[in-house]
Amino acid sequence: MPLTAEQISSLLGMIAAGEPDSLDCDGCFAHMSEFAEAQLLSLDVPDAVRAVETHLKQCPCCRDEYNALLEGLRAIEED
Repeated sequence: MPLTAEQISSLLGMIAAGEPDSLDCDGCFAHMSEFAEAQLLSLDVPDAVRAVETHLKQCPCCRDEYNALLEGLRAIEED
């Protein structure tokens, strides 16, 4: 089965990013809430959590989950 245009675009983005991804998806999910809270509160992101940012740049599935998490946290803040 040939790759879709979205898959090709994602692969090219990963190559262009050129950053090694030290986390797998499970590792990303384990630290995602900490990363989101730091982002929302404009706090410095600890080095241990910085790998989440790199992973999100390269993984569309985790990026979608992260965006959903941010949306939920923002909704809670508005209440």
